[in-house]
Amino acid sequence: MDLKFKWKFNIKDLPDMGTLNQDVYNIAKDVTIGKTLFMEEHGVSSEKEYKEKMMKEKKIMKHSAIGWNSWQKQEEGIRRIYAELNESGSYIDRYGACMDWVMGVPEEYKSKLQAGSGLILKNEEEWARLGQVEPIQPHLGDHMIGSLNSLNNTILGLKAGVTTIGNISHYYTYEYPGLDMEEYRTIDMVKAIGLMAKLRDKGTIIHSNLDDGFGAQFHDLANLVGYAKLERYICEELLGARMSHCFGNLFNDPMVRIVFNSAMGKINTYHTPGTMIYGNTIDFTYNMPKNYAAVTSYAMADAIGQMICPSGHAITPIPVTEAIRIPAVDEIIDAHHTVDMAIEAAAYYKDYIDVQKIEAEADILVACGNIFFERVLNGLDDQNIDITHPGEVLAALKAIGVTQLETCFGVGKKDSEAMRGRVPVRPTSIVQEIAKQQAKIMSGISGLNKKPLSGVNVIVASTDVHEFGKEISKNVLVKAGAEVFDLGATVAVEELADTIIETESKAVLISTYNGIAYSFASEMSRKFKELNINVPVVMGGRLNEPMDGSDLPVDVADKLEAMGINVDNDIDKIISYLVGVLKLS
Repeated sequence: MDLKFKWKFNIKDLPDMGTLNQDVYNIAKDVTIGKTLFMEEHGVSSEKEYKEKMMKEKKIMKHSAIGWNSWQKQEEGIRRIYAELNESGSYIDRYGACMDWVMGVPEEYKSKLQAGSGLILKNEEEWARLGQVEPIQPHLGDHMIGSLNSLNNTILGLKAGVTTIGNISHYYTYEYPGLDMEEYRTIDMVKAIGLMAKLRDKGTIIHSNLDDGFGAQFHDLANLVGYAKLERYICEELLGARMSHCFGNLFNDPMVRIVFNSAMGKINTYHTPGTMIYGNTIDFTYNMPKNYAAVTSYAMADAIGQMICPSGHAITPIPVTEAIRIPAVDEIIDAHHTVDMAIEAAAYYKDYIDVQKIEAEADILVACGNIFFERVLNGLDDQNIDITHPGEVLAALKAIGVTQLETCFGVGKKDSEAMRGRVPVRPTSIVQEIAKQQAKIMSGISGLNKKPLSGVNVIVASTDVHEFGKEISKNVLVKAGAEVFDLGATVAVEELADTIIETESKAVLISTYNGIAYSFASEMSRKFKELNINVPVVMGGRLNEPMDGSDLPVDVADKLEAMGINVDNDIDKIISYLVGVLKLS
């Protein structure tokens, strides 16, 4: 099998597990899990204990992502959300603190990163406040386990009373430009998971949002189930922790959400309660009424899923402005009220759902996922990867990448004309949506079949983990005849510049989402000027960023345009723009 590994370090240099386990043992002796207001109010010692009680009582829990870039603003927001939901007769069980990427690196390196729009905790006092504002249980995902600061963040989170911590999927897709510390990152992550394992009897849960990591790049749901099983293997079987998978961001088919929830339950050997099912953000646009409809659609499905196959996952009300900017407090509250109605209505629908069909579909995904899981482990073993060492397995999977994992180990029928050479057993929503949207877009662009970009090298990349827009843009460019070099997610400016020079690319397309459009563009412009690179740049997506001390990101399209960047943010115009600016007509 011809696997190509993009190694960032020699995995055989990793410490043996005896050494790592001893380190974790010494650390765990000094870590005591704190008590949050939520735990005190509900008489529990962990969120896991609470979730197990709610599952028995058949109560559907709710979750919100809450993250402003100062603790003062964060605390004010939490207080308002809790008070106004309670006053209206609604509720919220848990919240995810949306941390900035600066939180994902050790203290001595924080100055190397441009702060984004997320929360930055400046000291241990702010950490300790996470669960002491209102009785809402905090959850830590962004830039925690899987980052360059896994162990320290985990220790601080546990001391603050946070018992559910992730997001291990970030190890594969979230990068920190300028910090080449992959071996350290892997060791630190293994220790953090090991620490959670030492405290598993205290109710700790490792969190992984599949849609924030490699999961977002899979084309086949069956392979995705197998990949989820690989993450369980690393965390549970090799390190002894307990874990839960989150999904939903990229699932816009309501029935697939129910089926996938069932499939996740079938591979959950230790019956660990789920964290949350995230909202479908694929269907979110600038049309707010349509966004409200999308919220009710996925929320009702998720509620039905919890009623017929309770997993402990909380439902996530997504504010309708999610696709545009960081939502305001009122918008978060509105989303909860919308979801409350969906949950209420779900009770009337659940008895008419064909549960046997749901289970049969889930069984197909699990059976095929098991094959994928075994193929990958056998393949790693054949490549002299120690499949009993979690660090080696983590690094190997990252070095292989999703495309090769599906191409070499996928379970779909082989077909040379299919994407990645296989017909998916069950295609992911993202594959279906990309196919649908790009077909619509391509039909509206005249002259594509004439290959107007034939012979032109173009680079596409994303500043963060979100690749939806990039994928469609890439396919449109390929259809127009361009030779496309895809640098994937969380691209570094230095890599971008190097690739332009190496490939002699004539244009660059950048997708951005996480509120760093201006800082990324500024760094890119400086680098291009330094290297005398002069190529047209197109940026699309969320062209915003917090400016001048603001807590919320503002539109920065005018600032990008002043740098000479195309900010039409219209995929229909990309080809005509490039043809014109490159003088190809």
